[in-house]
Amino acid sequence: MASSTARVDNDQLEQLILACAEGDKAAFADLFRATGPKFQAIIRKMVPCDETAKDILQKGYLAIWMNAARFDPQKAKAFTWMLVVMRNKAIDVLRASKTSAVTDEITEHVVDETPNPHTKAQLGQAARVLDATLEKLPARMSQAVVLHVVHGYSCKEIGEQFGASPNTVKSWIRRGLERLRAEMPYDSYAAAL
Repeated sequence: MASSTARVDNDQLEQLILACAEGDKAAFADLFRATGPKFQAIIRKMVPCDETAKDILQKGYLAIWMNAARFDPQKAKAFTWMLVVMRNKAIDVLRASKTSAVTDEITEHVVDETPNPHTKAQLGQAARVLDATLEKLPARMSQAVVLHVVHGYSCKEIGEQFGASPNTVKSWIRRGLERLRAEMPYDSYAAAL
């Protein structure tokens, strides 16, 4: 198996993920060898600490192994699916480190900015409505919108993952957002709450 994603095409990655879904540990090792260096570089750009980056990488590959059966080649390219898993793990670790960071000084006037249970329930309801509406979009359009709006990818980065030009991706995002606005059952975010 090749040692970088540049030498492994999407079909090979798909086959490795599908083999992982069947419990093939050798395929998982090949998948790691093929994509590990690229994901390590991506994660390292997100976090300044090598140990944290290694921790995120380990958690990401564990999530890929555990969820390989959920991978659907019809909905996403293999590398894109893995990248979303890795970014989600990175975000989870970064959020956890922010909330559990030990401070040297605690003041009496610390404001609790975490949402209360009522707000969490409202946000969950809005997220479910948005997810249902996103599912109505074509797969690539939906993925492009999520990667751009939620994860902050540029049109160029998304285009590289989908094998499309940045202008095509920009068009997908624009049309996707227009369709989301048109198909949302509410006129505004506040109305969904």
